[in-house]
Amino acid sequence: MKQDVVDLLREGDWEELARAVRARKVAWSELIRALYLEDELVGWRAVEGFGRVIGELAAAEADTCREILRRLLWALNEESGTSGRRLPAALGEAVARTPGIFGGYALTLLAPLEEPFLQAAAAWGLGRVAQVRQDLVREAVAALRPLLTSPDPAVRGHAAWALGEMGAHDAAEELVSLASDSSTLEIYLDGGLRRTTVGALARAARARLQTARPS
Repeated sequence: MKQDVVDLLREGDWEELARAVRARKVAWSELIRALYLEDELVGWRAVEGFGRVIGELAAAEADTCREILRRLLWALNEESGTSGRRLPAALGEAVARTPGIFGGYALTLLAPLEEPFLQAAAAWGLGRVAQVRQDLVREAVAALRPLLTSPDPAVRGHAAWALGEMGAHDAAEELVSLASDSSTLEIYLDGGLRRTTVGALARAARARLQTARPS
């Protein structure tokens, strides 16, 4: 089952992944384990796959999905090493797929922002929720803004991207100050890992704010 789940993630076969989880509950465990994989692409595909499966099953199996989310939160609270750094992103993806059912979990992503090795993924998770429902994460803007000065380019870049998705107009000047930041990072967007710079993400976020009306 482990290799089956990994293969489905590598292929991005979301329909078959959801079918596998329905058929064998052990697949949930393998999907969560995939979040810890060293393979960056498959690990981030597991983030997307986790959210997609929650979204697919939530209406009919809300209690099961709620228990899985609690399991993820428990793992996140117990996490003390960098291997579980994608857990906040998986939570954000799940909320983004089911805002009407599990939107109340959105602000649990504030806690991981306090852990340096979780900050990038937590910012990503908040950005994903914001793509669907900005109102669910609006109060996280204040916690994200300090991350724009993080020594870690992955944290700066993910925070910049998330603030753009969140419509954080009060962070516009800070995003401008990052426009020339040439530090590189990888970010998972549109089903794949994209290598870019902090400056490119900050400029894109600033442009997004300029075309969006303040709420």
